Parts: sequence; structure tokens; C-alpha cells
Amino acid sequence: MSERPIMKEKGQKSKVLKKTETKVPKVEKKEEKKTTETKTDKKEIKTKKEIVKKKFIPYEEKVKPKKPKEVIETQKSLGDKKEHPVFRGRFGKKQFRRKSIKKWDKWRKPRGIDLDRDIAHGYSPKIGYRSDTKLRNIHPSGYKEILVCNLNDLAKIDNKTQAARISKTIGKRKRNEIIKKANEKAIWVLN
Repeated sequence: MSERPIMKEKGQKSKVLKKTETKVPKVEKKEEKKTTETKTDKKEIKTKKEIVKKKFIPYEEKVKPKKPKEVIETQKSLGDKKEHPVFRGRFGKKQFRRKSIKKWDKWRKPRGIDLDRDIAHGYSPKIGYRSDTKLRNIHPSGYKEILVCNLNDLAKIDNKTQAARISKTIGKRKRNEIIKKANEKAIWVLN
């Protein structure tokens, strides 16, 4: 067999090796290492998935209590509430201002001497369009809405006339605590 020198980095002596001994055993060792590494990786992945399953928190079910008579009466009287015309502002051409587009469905105070006030421009808001004081800020369910951010806010609610709306920034765990407390006190939760 012929022997040939293998050159390494500068400063190291060259070794003389046979062709059969050179690369074959090194490759086998690398493959063995790869198989052991993948097994450990799979074990780690399985443990991560198990941890995620344990963290899952189910939603608490809301119990809707029976409505008192006062709330049912206010709910019926909401049908008598005045309907407002669409109040549209001064911006944009008449043919583009449609109610279906959100941008045009807002009121802006008309300014300037050149603006002609037609029905096509929309009605202007007046004090006469205001709803009755008893029916203001009342949810269609008949309850008055109160925003709840924690358990202390829930304690202030009167369950006969008021309903809770849980803040959207609250997480699942705290939300479940609030719903449990609301179910105990027979408080109506709107969302």
C-alpha cells in the first residue's frame, strides 16, 4: 500500500496514514452522534408539549339569572325610544357620502359661509333628538352596563338593575374568577 502525508494547519507536524484508515471511522462516529442528539431533542419536544397541555384553562360558563320585573319593564319601554336621523358632516361631496361607509357616518360641525344646508347633507343634531333620561345608557337586555376590571368592581354592582361587562384587557384566569363570583351573586354578565 502506498502511504501519503496529510497536511494539517501551520505549525503542526504532518502524519503519515494509510488510505483505509483515513476517513471511514470518523464518518461512522459522526452518524452515531447525530442519532443520539436527535433522540434527546425528541424527548425535550415531548416534555414541552406536555407542559402546554397542563396550562390550558377552560372558560367558566355564565349562568343567566331570572330578570326582575323592573328590568323587563325598562326593556319593553326601550321600544318607545326615538330613532335618530343620520347626522353627517361637512366633508366630501354629496354623492360620495353614504351611510354604509363608516367614514361618512360621523358628524362634523359645518363651518364656512359657502356650505348650503340641504337634506342631502344630512340633518343637524339638536337637543330635541335626545332620548328620555330613564332610557339613557341602557343595554337592550334592560340592564344598565357597568365595566368590570376586577372583583372589587363586581362587588359594587346592584344585580336588580345593573349588568357587568368584563373589560377586554382581562385574561382568562381572572375572567373565570369574575364569572364565578357573578354566578354566586346572580349578576348578569353581558360578554
